[in-house]
Amino acid sequence: MPSKHFHIERLRELLQREIGTVISQELRDPRIPPVVTVTQVKLAQDTRNATIYVSVLGDQNEKDNAIAALNKAAPFIQRTVAGRITVKHFPHLYFKIDNSLEHSQHINELLKEIQDDLE
Repeated sequence: MPSKHFHIERLRELLQREIGTVISQELRDPRIPPVVTVTQVKLAQDTRNATIYVSVLGDQNEKDNAIAALNKAAPFIQRTVAGRITVKHFPHLYFKIDNSLEHSQHINELLKEIQDDLE
């Protein structure tokens, strides 16, 4: 069983790197900001679906537009990355926003406020 887990981990890493490259270097959609980071790839057990979490700088409207553009570009991204990674069944890609960076930044700000109040 460890070999299957290793295979999924390896595929996740490859997908994260290659999808990030395609987004940053090959997509030409004005709704996608210049800085989009693929933060995580979650693969279904059968590896036929992948949720791609991305971090986008900007307000909520810019994030929504970027996710809409990425999901519209998903077939192009799939074809491009499938040409670079050899797998039996290339996963269908779904893009979602990853707000964990903003969330952790907010928590850090709250902790700093608490620290300042205590001093």
